[in-house]
Amino acid sequence: MAQVLLIDDDQSNLDFMQHVMHIEGHELAWAADGEQGLALVRKLRPGLVICDVVMPHLGGYAVLETLRADPEFARIPVLLFSAAMNDDARALGLRRGATEVLAKPFDLEQLRGALRRCLNPGQP
Repeated sequence: MAQVLLIDDDQSNLDFMQHVMHIEGHELAWAADGEQGLALVRKLRPGLVICDVVMPHLGGYAVLETLRADPEFARIPVLLFSAAMNDDARALGLRRGATEVLAKPFDLEQLRGALRRCLNPGQP
């Protein structure tokens, strides 16, 4: 079981993630924006951060860059997602250090695969 932090301002995404984390046996914490999310990362030290790219106050790319710049948190896997995710945005997310990038809408199996790859690197 892993502690997973979802940073997203969309209630329907939170509901979906709560359902998936329950199925997968992970504990889910939630922050509504990037600033709150970074505060929770410092407090909880989650095993995975799942972050929307487009949010008020501090977006997903800024959260990712902040985590990657801090040696204490640089190794935390980060899964970015966005409805505006295209090939260029996906490549940008990966270049900036995202572990996985998903385009919304994604289904249960896509998310489960991304969770597996983030939480168990090196395993199929």
